Amino acid sequence: MKPILASLFRGVFALFLIVSVAACATRPPESDPEALAAYEEANDPYEPFNRAMWKVNSALDTVILQPITWVYRTIVPDPFRQAVTNIYTNAKMPLVIINSLLQGEPGRAGIATKRFLANTVLGIGGIADPATAFGIDHVDEDFGQTLAVWGVGDGPYLVLPIIGPTNPRDTVGFIGDTLSEPVGLGLDIADKKWAKRGWTAGGVIEARDRNWGVIKELMKADDPYAFARSAFRQRRKYEISNGKTEQSQEEEDLFEQDFGDFPQ
Repeated sequence: MKPILASLFRGVFALFLIVSVAACATRPPESDPEALAAYEEANDPYEPFNRAMWKVNSALDTVILQPITWVYRTIVPDPFRQAVTNIYTNAKMPLVIINSLLQGEPGRAGIATKRFLANTVLGIGGIADPATAFGIDHVDEDFGQTLAVWGVGDGPYLVLPIIGPTNPRDTVGFIGDTLSEPVGLGLDIADKKWAKRGWTAGGVIEARDRNWGVIKELMKADDPYAFARSAFRQRRKYEISNGKTEQSQEEEDLFEQDFGDFPQ
């Protein structure tokens, strides 16, 4: 447990270090109320830094991740790729159960437990998804949502290397979820370093594959950065409130999957 906590604190420290040295956008003067209101609504004081990181992540995606995923999509048939997605989705369900309980939602924890048991036992480790056929709803909770339910504010918008669009609260949540992800944690405990790296790399490729069309549509926007910023916030509000917040159909379609699943 101590190594996990140490890694968590190192990650949080790195976040604040990045924020502290990031270039800040100029706050409009009080004499321009419209510009000031837009600035505060965007809540993006580190926009120059964020846009620079957006370009870096986009370049990495174009040069590395997109070609690798294209090969994966080309040589692996759809049913097998869906099975991979099912496996990774099912592997996260213990975290969904825990976070549901931490948020005081035993009903959602029960649904997640049913899905996990059905897909693990009848779906052969999550390869298949009989839970959906049985009419068991899909639920998705993460530690960032748990922190929000506990009253932790989201803070300013951030685009971090590899992680992509996020904020301080969700960055801490991402670190916590990453360190406690069951399969990765088990491989760490077993000291299977290469297996852990393979599992992590596979998850990145699976997420990029799952969001292939989403990213393609995103990049068609006049300002993909601004659109992603708005949609990310709206999607997180939607997830935290369990679907009780308003969101445009375009934003809902774009963020049907977690934006933090892939770099941008």
